[in-house]
Amino acid sequence: MVTLQATEHTTTTALDGSFNLPLASGTNTFVVAAKKGWFNGFVYVPSTPMNGVQIDMEEVPVWDDPAYDLQDPLNCSACHIEQYEEWNGSPMQQAGTNLWLYDIYDGTGTPGGMGGFVYERDSVHLAHAPHSDCAPCHQPVPWVKLKDPDAPLDDLSNLSPEAVHGVSCDVCHKIAHVDESKMDYPGLFPQQTTFTKPPMGSGGMHEPIIYGLLGDTMYSDTQMRPSYQPQLGSAMCTTCHQDTNDHDDDGEFGDPGSIVSEPTWDEWSSSEYSNPNSVHYADCVDCHMKPTGSNYASTLSIAPFRDAETIRGHDVRGTTPLYLENACDVTLDVVQNGTTLDVEVDIFNNQTGHSLPTGVTVRNMILLVEATRDSDGAALNHSGTQVIHDLGGVGSPDQGYYAGLPGKLFGKHNLDATGAGPTFYTEATAILFDTRLPALQHDITNYTFDVPAGTGPVSVRARLIYRRAYTFLTDAKGWVVDGKGNPLEDKMAPHFGHLMEERRYPDQALVINPPIGIAGGPGMISVEGAWAGNTVAFLGSGNGFGSTVTPYGFTLGIAAPIHQLGHDTADANGLATLNMAVIPLRLSGRQIWLQAVERKGPSTFNLSVPITATIQ
Repeated sequence: MVTLQATEHTTTTALDGSFNLPLASGTNTFVVAAKKGWFNGFVYVPSTPMNGVQIDMEEVPVWDDPAYDLQDPLNCSACHIEQYEEWNGSPMQQAGTNLWLYDIYDGTGTPGGMGGFVYERDSVHLAHAPHSDCAPCHQPVPWVKLKDPDAPLDDLSNLSPEAVHGVSCDVCHKIAHVDESKMDYPGLFPQQTTFTKPPMGSGGMHEPIIYGLLGDTMYSDTQMRPSYQPQLGSAMCTTCHQDTNDHDDDGEFGDPGSIVSEPTWDEWSSSEYSNPNSVHYADCVDCHMKPTGSNYASTLSIAPFRDAETIRGHDVRGTTPLYLENACDVTLDVVQNGTTLDVEVDIFNNQTGHSLPTGVTVRNMILLVEATRDSDGAALNHSGTQVIHDLGGVGSPDQGYYAGLPGKLFGKHNLDATGAGPTFYTEATAILFDTRLPALQHDITNYTFDVPAGTGPVSVRARLIYRRAYTFLTDAKGWVVDGKGNPLEDKMAPHFGHLMEERRYPDQALVINPPIGIAGGPGMISVEGAWAGNTVAFLGSGNGFGSTVTPYGFTLGIAAPIHQLGHDTADANGLATLNMAVIPLRLSGRQIWLQAVERKGPSTFNLSVPITATIQ
């Protein structure tokens, strides 16, 4: 691959190494050649056109110095401060200190950690693998050096700096090769992942080598010499986000009888998202390492100005509200035929490049469908058979135990050698069921409710709720915080999990009421018909009705410029109120135009009909 640096002008060479960039133009720039396994080569271009350009390249030696220690990320921060700050405090940096990890590993993460399954106490594999295979992903820095499958995690009360660093810069940027035929090995096993561990050079520094996805990087000093590694996308991510267990303790993963724990690579690679010719094509980096808006990859003066889309953030996240609320679309269809209410819920996984949910086995989603009588809120009798599995929690619905209620559980259920389950993935010998929703697939379920004569108006509510762990496990461990120590939504009303999507029938119109108040004094604007808990924004214009396109996918009915007056959260009655301390005196006698916007989901909005009012 040959590129005019920091441009879209790129090509591949012919077999003899010749190349041509006919549309490339510029002055005082570089042309860079890149190939996996070779140091990037470059040549200075004072101006274009330029003929007879020759770029020399050097193959990266197969270095594997046992004395090499993966570098402290602070060493990288000198030139890559933005990337360091994004990484520091991220899930990647915190991978080695996750409280849930330790509760499953040795029971020391939280006060109730010894409840439920504890690997070092309960696993049938202790004789062969006394410490499981946690370290290769969660504390990889010392593991890469030792290559010891039996390496334990650090004692949580005495963590080394390497453990605290979690997945740090050198872990990813020293990966020379990923064997994509062995994706089922957990973490950074040498059968799957090859590292370049450079020896000490003559100047007392390690020979520099940094792999990256930017194939036009040219730089060379005692700290860094770049080499293009196109696998530092989905293939690299998969080293820790696809694995099976070693069911027969033979040191082989992915052999017959192995049970998959995290099948994210399988899910992605079998979908249209992995097809470069598809309109859906995207890899892990595209979705989970969003551009930061920066135009420079480093603070060095030699760093070229780049398209911001090419500078990817290193705050790698996946189950934040932003991602959970932008994962899928939910459609609710309701038809009443006499004394029967028929409900259809369609969940379309159209915004995620893998199954929903993906990741470790205990993650799950709950679809909860409720039909009620408007007069008193009483639940209608569900006469259908589609109900939530017991893994949704057996107990009081008021406490988030939804088993047996109308809806569906999306998750995976493993069985151990005795046929009992759910079990931790290391103990699994079979999968009883897997109801997770594949990428670009629909899941349609139907529900029937009885509506006796005289019931009056009825309402339907469908909620899709994400849970970080099955209820039986959160109860056994007494978890009230997640692995990072944050309050656990799974145990918090009103949803007992994170609300991903919500749909209601009938969907009320959003109505904005005229403002109350006099110029120079306090005022109030209110809106009726919003869903409880939703945010409502109040917008104003002094230029009349109009058509104003917004970046959020909807068009306002008032003319620009638009003034954001404030926002409020709708109460249980669907009322949102904007209280103004003082209505500006200059508005006295002025006509204004108002509109309200309710945010119902990541890309779903409800707009009121715009109104006009004259300020007294």
